[in-house]
Amino acid sequence: MHREFIAALLLAFLANIPMLVADEGTSPEPVRVAGIVLKWIKADKAANCNRAEALIREAAAGGARIVCTTECFLDGYAITNRDMPLDEYRALGEQVPGGPYYERLAKLADELDIHLCAGMLEADGDRRFNTAAVISPTGELLGKYRKQELGHELVRNTPGDASPVFDTPHGRIGLMICADRRNADLVGRLQANGAELLICPSGGMFGPKSNDPILQARSQETGLPIVFVHPAEFLVTGPGGVIESRELLGDTLEIAPEQVGTERDSSKVYFFDVAPVERDGNAPGGNP
Repeated sequence: MHREFIAALLLAFLANIPMLVADEGTSPEPVRVAGIVLKWIKADKAANCNRAEALIREAAAGGARIVCTTECFLDGYAITNRDMPLDEYRALGEQVPGGPYYERLAKLADELDIHLCAGMLEADGDRRFNTAAVISPTGELLGKYRKQELGHELVRNTPGDASPVFDTPHGRIGLMICADRRNADLVGRLQANGAELLICPSGGMFGPKSNDPILQARSQETGLPIVFVHPAEFLVTGPGGVIESRELLGDTLEIAPEQVGTERDSSKVYFFDVAPVERDGNAPGGNP
């Protein structure tokens, strides 16, 4: 009887081992992220949206749960056209939410059941922002990030002043846009706000000489993976600063309308299964 009692206790203990292990907490599961590497057509929102939609659908079909475009994919980063009259430039702004192309993208995210990070020129009253909107799998706006390091864009755009982090089932996502990656303090704020994965839609410098070491340094400093999406590059850096994936696609960022479908018009969906870095549950999160 004594041995039977001990055996029963042992069986009960063994049966509860999985529960004890689970209580200790596990790292977030890897999430498949897709980057939409696509050349811009400057100032043609209809063409850019049509072209991106086909690739976003391909990304969802490939199992991506988070899909990210480049910086200002919708307007084709029109800020670089200094000859464009101001009223024409401002007319390219999209209300977030509420604008027709924003709403089209929101319906697409809902249909495909994905988180969509979409770069666009945002119209907010008289101001224009270089913005990345984060749309949920139900088509709701989780929030938006406004580029803070504007440089030459200051002539027409307003800098953002917040570093929000967005709660998703795949971990807390922090966004930065292009030149923001060069500001270690700015990226550090995203980490301090509870980010577990960083995404950087971009459209400036790219490649192993001028760009990749910057992202590696930010990953090493923050201990976070970073996904970088650019018209000519898809890059993933790991928490230690190692390059997990690097794909280069041509050496141009934009094309003219007549170049659509030519060799110059290279585009592709790139995938990577990223493991967010688990943070303290008490770390601040959400969109302020």
